[in-house]
Amino acid sequence: MIDVVLCASGSDEVRIVHGIAQEHARDLRVVRRCADLAETLGVVTAGLGDVVLIDLAVRGLSRDALADLMDAGAAVVGIAHPGAAGSTTLGLRHVVDADAPVADVARTLLAALDPEEPAADAGVLPDGETDGPRGRMIAVWGPLGAPGRSTLAANLAHEAALGGTSTILVDADTYGSALAQILGILDESPGLVAACRASSRGTLDAEAVAALVPDVHPQLRFLSGIGVAARWPEVRDSSLEGVWDALRAAGSLIVVDAGFCLEEDEELSYDTMAPRRNAATTSALAHADAVVAVVGADPVSITRLLREAERLGELGVDRPHVVVNRHASPVPVDRVRELVASRLPVASVTVLPDDPATCRRAAWDGSLLSEAGPRTPLRRAVKDLALALALALAADGVEESAPEVAASARVGPRVGR
Repeated sequence: MIDVVLCASGSDEVRIVHGIAQEHARDLRVVRRCADLAETLGVVTAGLGDVVLIDLAVRGLSRDALADLMDAGAAVVGIAHPGAAGSTTLGLRHVVDADAPVADVARTLLAALDPEEPAADAGVLPDGETDGPRGRMIAVWGPLGAPGRSTLAANLAHEAALGGTSTILVDADTYGSALAQILGILDESPGLVAACRASSRGTLDAEAVAALVPDVHPQLRFLSGIGVAARWPEVRDSSLEGVWDALRAAGSLIVVDAGFCLEEDEELSYDTMAPRRNAATTSALAHADAVVAVVGADPVSITRLLREAERLGELGVDRPHVVVNRHASPVPVDRVRELVASRLPVASVTVLPDDPATCRRAAWDGSLLSEAGPRTPLRRAVKDLALALALALAADGVEESAPEVAASARVGPRVGR
């Protein structure tokens, strides 16, 4: 016997309850008729119900709420109103029309509990599925401290754009959003929050992305961060997958500036499903095609990276592209590179020279390295790194002996000499 929690209204509710009781009593039973979303979530959290049948027009329903229901252990089937304004399936795999025969509703409820159903997607499809080409995603991360994550992310994205690649730069640091200042943007809007909200509502289409991601340079668009750090609970893990997917559909290359912290222990402080401040970072790393790990050229920063190796592996980051930033004498470049490569599985190790004068000029002018120091060794090194990453992404599974990958591997030793 399958227990059904029903959240609908009016004639739909009466018709479904009556039909299940009269025609499908051997397989299904309605154990609770809920008035709103809060009651539905409370009932499911209490362990009542195997599957939730919910009207998609219920006030407050979103992808986040659906994720909470499924995290509580229930399958979810939506009731859709095809002609209604603003109607959406919110990405649910199992949806029935409001006027569908009860027999069809019963079959869909049983299908939602099919053990063959893929568990990885929790019954929800990503936003923005298209048959067209998909952009590639690079996550720029670094351990605790200020190793230069945001500066490198902004300049990698800009160098890719200068090379003719349609690029989207994303500020996903929920602790210290900084890309707007680096780019010299004064009027900053909470782009990531708005994108997550639209993804949660199932409305993050191409038009919405175009409005949220304005041009800041030729071929370079920017999705701003949360601005006020206290807004981090609005960036939910259940919405981020839809954001990444929608951005991939809009640009050839996505560069994400991620925060430093990789912990996922917020649930220890909550009795129910907890928002996760580090969800943007962990989600970006888990979904990225390549991860750039930035560390300072000092023992403390490098040690912090090595201590995070196990956690990176849990997120699927087995071989990051390590960038050792702000290198200066007396330690030789080869020694720094060998120190990292001998203790951590890496795809490449790049050492960037220290250039505080150019970086200070860029920071105060709100400019990038190509503008503040176009002929400096630092700018040339970042440009070479952007090219190497592009070649590595283009190769994508080609044997290491391939010319593209070999060229990428040669860039590292030349940088910083």
